[in-house]
Amino acid sequence: MKEFSNICFCGSGAWGQAIAITLARAGLSSKMLVNDSHRLKILNQNKSTCFPKVKFPDLISASSEISFLKKSDLVFISTESSRVLRTVNEIISLNPKSKIIVTSKGFANQKGETIPEVFAKNFPSVTYGILTGPTFADEVAKNLPAAAIFASNENSFAEAITSIFHKSCLRLYKSNDPIGASLGGTIKNIIAIGAGISDGLKLGENSKAGIITRGVAELSQIIDAAGGNRETAFGLAGIGDMMLSCSTPKSRNMKFGMSLVNQKNENKTNLVEGLNALKAVNNLSEILMLNTPIIDSINDIVNNKKDIKKIITELLNRPVKREFNKN
Repeated sequence: MKEFSNICFCGSGAWGQAIAITLARAGLSSKMLVNDSHRLKILNQNKSTCFPKVKFPDLISASSEISFLKKSDLVFISTESSRVLRTVNEIISLNPKSKIIVTSKGFANQKGETIPEVFAKNFPSVTYGILTGPTFADEVAKNLPAAAIFASNENSFAEAITSIFHKSCLRLYKSNDPIGASLGGTIKNIIAIGAGISDGLKLGENSKAGIITRGVAELSQIIDAAGGNRETAFGLAGIGDMMLSCSTPKSRNMKFGMSLVNQKNENKTNLVEGLNALKAVNNLSEILMLNTPIIDSINDIVNNKKDIKKIITELLNRPVKREFNKN
């Protein structure tokens, strides 16, 4: 329990705060790095900027001093996915021995490289892991039960992290598939946009179930071709997270899909990670030579402004095939 004595959070939004609150309930202190002076002041008054009805533990403090990373032995990255690589570089430049947990869900870049792929290529000596699964931050902050996975390149690290969360409201399962975990958390955001489009058009529950199920099938193809474990698509990081994100407009990505149909795009700049992932996953699918009609159709609607009714007809008229063929 005391293996990590200096825990730091890069990213002090809802998910970062929820995890810090959970660790505090387990008796672990942490420091949140904050750039915004207003947020810094509120957090250091033991108040949450995201969960006003949740008591903010004394074990959490905030600082604007990036130098704290020099002595941090465990760093959580809970930023937007577009900032993950920059944050990793900052951490490693100050403390190359620090262990890193990425909770952000997205690709490392628009080329379609996953975060584990970039770690393996650019930071091969760094111990890291991916924490992902069906988790709404506000529910975790309220101490409601949830389950997720922690996928790491080192089993001993996975053991240590699942141990510090043990008996908290957030039950973590170990995984040795960071690639699959990262792709699951990324692609479910795209499928959630599709589910939102379906709900916005009032296409019914059958339609949404089909989108989710075939979305899982496409996810499993991509994970397998990218070097991950296909089974991950059928666990918490895959179908679990996808079901949650496709079940309620509480999901930003699903809400955005609904707003597309209603021509209300006010949600576009509010952390809709599925939007950022669309180009990257298309690039990855082309490189891996995969057939992903659900993902491609969502991209055609969002980025190519194609007629939705025509796309639905094209999907229904695709050649008949076996359910579990790769192509």
